[in-house]
Amino acid sequence: MVNLDKRSYRVEVIRPVWMPFNDVAYTIVESLVHKLGYPTTGPKAEKYAVMIASIIKAAQTLPKQSEGRKPKYVGVSFGSQNWSRFPLVGREVAVKVLKEVFEYLDAKLVDGSGKNWHQDSDGKWYLDPKMSMYHIRLSLLPSNLLDARFIEVGRPLVKVNSSETRQQKIKRKAKNLPKGFLKYKEANALDRDALRASESRIQSLNEFWLDHPLVLPNGNAAASATRVFHDGRFDAGGRIYGAWTGLDQKEHRIYCTIDDEPICEIDIRASQPTLFSSLLGYKLGGLEKNSKWGDVYGELSGLLIINHSWTRQTDDIDAIELMKLNRNIAKQVVMAVLGTGIAEKPKLTEEVGGYLKPDSWKHFRETLQQIIPAFEKLEPRYDKDGKLTGYLNGAGFLSYHESEMMLKTLGQLVELGIPAYPVHDSLMVKVIDAKVTARVFRQVIHDYCKQLSGLEVLVPLSVTVASGSPRDLLPSDKDLEGTYLN
Repeated sequence: MVNLDKRSYRVEVIRPVWMPFNDVAYTIVESLVHKLGYPTTGPKAEKYAVMIASIIKAAQTLPKQSEGRKPKYVGVSFGSQNWSRFPLVGREVAVKVLKEVFEYLDAKLVDGSGKNWHQDSDGKWYLDPKMSMYHIRLSLLPSNLLDARFIEVGRPLVKVNSSETRQQKIKRKAKNLPKGFLKYKEANALDRDALRASESRIQSLNEFWLDHPLVLPNGNAAASATRVFHDGRFDAGGRIYGAWTGLDQKEHRIYCTIDDEPICEIDIRASQPTLFSSLLGYKLGGLEKNSKWGDVYGELSGLLIINHSWTRQTDDIDAIELMKLNRNIAKQVVMAVLGTGIAEKPKLTEEVGGYLKPDSWKHFRETLQQIIPAFEKLEPRYDKDGKLTGYLNGAGFLSYHESEMMLKTLGQLVELGIPAYPVHDSLMVKVIDAKVTARVFRQVIHDYCKQLSGLEVLVPLSVTVASGSPRDLLPSDKDLEGTYLN
């Protein structure tokens, strides 16, 4: 049997989450539905359309590959557990359509895929690759396939990542494997009420978004999301992910549209230290009532001072770039500290640490701890034996409450008829809705933190808009400054 090397190929995974979005895609899907004799009306019609659209969407990437590059295949996992988490198509219809469309496209199974068992160092057997991968005869694909555009509508509503020790995490990453997640039955057994409540909240958003899809710069669209929890629990993580999440903001995300309108992105400035502090009732940097601030990393820490002695200077970096570099280092420090839950984290990543002079890491760390006193409440995510233990850190406490505030904000905006798409701590909204969205966003965070810790804060926001988009409808920087109300 062929032992496939992951580095020797690429794979486009078929997921039953796509529907046609433009006329070309509708024509292609309708043609295949007709040729294969699938229903066009009734309760199963949508299931067949979703599966065909999803296969065609995956196959769309195949003609784009350049000669001489690693071969690319479409891949699918036929196990029943891989279909139970997708709400639109069951395994019975999915497998039927896959087999018949593959036969129509003269798809051939790649030798060694989907049945190649391996044994790891612990004696556990696993499939690698898990996917059954297929060659497709490109000449049988529709000639206008590259003009088809699709909308993502059927992502899993909720996923709960499995808990893992530090050692298990290291092993998994060494194998370049994604983090495992609980099967639906396992998540349901963990906390049925929490699962159903989370699914209901995401489903409500999906239904609203379907009338106001986010159109991506490539012409495809998105109108569904997945809420992802961490560590096998429903009060850790909880961020919302969609097709837009991984897009680079300035290159791609900011050029999306909603209802054919340009969008902007409203972001909490230095969100992690700001929210972590506010949720626990700590003020930043000794600020008092009515004090104004914008950027924790720059304005409050003083780390943007040009005449400093802690950063390695080079001849090819000017003052502005140096200030940006200092801010980036400060941000990296905070991310590292919050992510691990270790306030006295002994070292920084090699990538950022290379910019610092000897012993400067300690200066950065101590300075940021002074302006973020909430760090004293941090709990290490792992204990000395590598087991999950602490909750007051970025992966647990912070990301959960951040996601709850985001969902409350999205819910209030739906009531106002305003479509918005979340990117962790920021919101993508139409430019014309920016002022109302900023006001609602800050008020939700204010109310949430007041209830949790007693602190009343209007967090600082920033607004990013694409070049050439109207700015007269955006809130001013002064309107978005942070301030403490008590």
